[in-house]
Amino acid sequence: MTDEQALSARDLQDAREAPGGSSTTSGGDRRARRPRIASLDLVRGLMLVATVVLGSLLATPEWIDHATWASVHPADTLFPVFVTLSGCGLAFALRRGVRFGVLIRRTLVLLAAGLLYSAILSGSWALDTWRVTGVLQIYAVVVAVLGLLHLVTRSWRGWAVVTALFAVAHTVLLSGWAERCVGGVLTRECNPSGAIDVLVFSAAHIYQHGGAGHDPEGLVASLGALVSASAGMTVGHLLLSVRRRSLDRSAGVGTAVLPLIALAAAFLAAAFVLTWAPTLLGAQPVPMMKRLWSPPFALALASATTIALLLGHLLVDRAGTGRVIRGLSYPILALGRNSLLVYFGSHVLMGLLTRPLPDGSIPAETIATTVAVAGHVQATWTGLLLLFWILLTSLLHRHRLYLRP
Repeated sequence: MTDEQALSARDLQDAREAPGGSSTTSGGDRRARRPRIASLDLVRGLMLVATVVLGSLLATPEWIDHATWASVHPADTLFPVFVTLSGCGLAFALRRGVRFGVLIRRTLVLLAAGLLYSAILSGSWALDTWRVTGVLQIYAVVVAVLGLLHLVTRSWRGWAVVTALFAVAHTVLLSGWAERCVGGVLTRECNPSGAIDVLVFSAAHIYQHGGAGHDPEGLVASLGALVSASAGMTVGHLLLSVRRRSLDRSAGVGTAVLPLIALAAAFLAAAFVLTWAPTLLGAQPVPMMKRLWSPPFALALASATTIALLLGHLLVDRAGTGRVIRGLSYPILALGRNSLLVYFGSHVLMGLLTRPLPDGSIPAETIATTVAVAGHVQATWTGLLLLFWILLTSLLHRHRLYLRP
C-alpha cells in the first residue's frame, strides 16, 4: 500500500490524471490546479463491478465463461478492457516524463507478483512446472514497453501511429501463420502461440502445461495486449489535449465529444479493415478472439472503451457536478482508484475460496449457502463480495491509500 499523502511533489502530480498541475486564469495572475479526470476511475470502477460479479459465480454458464477458441464471451472482455484503461492511465501518469528507476522497479515488482499470483491460483509451488506467463506478466510487459515508447512520443497522434504499427504487426503474424494451417484457419493445434511460447518458455511453464495448444497470456497474446494498451494511450493523450484546450478557453467537457467519437469510429474501422484485409491476398479473415488477443478484438474493445470514457467524462468531469451524482459515483470511483488491488485481489480471493478442502467441500459454496437470504444463494454471495470490495476501497480511498507496484 502507498499513502498518496507521503508521495513526493512530483509523484503526487503524476498520480493526478489531469493535464498539468496548474493553469493560468484569464487574469493571468493566479494559478489554479486543474481538476483530476475522474472518468477513468469511473469506467475502471464499473469494469471492476463486472469483474467481481462474474468472478463470484458459483457455476459459470458456458456463454459467459472464457471462450475455448475463436469467439468472444463476456469473461473474455474484462482483462483487455483493464489493459486499455491502464494505457489511458499511463498516458496521464507519464505525461511529464519517464523515470527509469520507477519504470524498472514497477516492471520487476509486477513480474515477481505475477509468478506468485500464478503459484497461488494453481496451488503448486513446484519449480519444474511453475507457470512463468500470466496476466500480471502481460501487465508488466505493457508498463515497460509503453514507458520506453513514451520517450519517443507523447502526443495522441504519435500513439495512434504506435497502435497502428502494433496492430498491423500482430495481424501479419496471425494471418501469415494461418497460411501453414489446414484450410488457412488458426486452430488450437496450429497457431503461433503454440510454437513461440513453447519454444521460449517450454510447455511445462505455460498455460495448462502446453496442453491447450496456446497460451492466452504468452508472448503472442502480449503483442495483442500492446495494441489494447497503445489504443488506451491514444485515448488518454487525446483526452489530455482536449481537456487542456477546453480549460484554456474556459469551455466545457462537451469539447471532447467529437474528438473521442471520431477516435472510437477510427478504432472500429481499423478493426474491420484488419479483419478482412488478408482476404485481399487470398487468406482467411483474422478472427475476433481473445485467446490470441487478435487486433480486431483489441480495437473493437478499445472503441467501446473510448465511448464509455466519453460518457463518464460528460458525467463526472463537468463543472458543478451535483451532490447526487457525486454521492452515487463515490463507491465506483473508489473501486477505480484501487483497480490493481480489486482486479487481481478478487481473482486471488475467489481462487482460494473455490479450491476444494480435504473433505471435498468448497468454501465459497459453503459460505454462500450459509449466508443466503431467502434462499437466494448466488445473489446474496455476489452482493456480499461487491459490498466487501466497495467498503474496503472506500475506506482506503478516504485515507488516500492505493496499491501500486
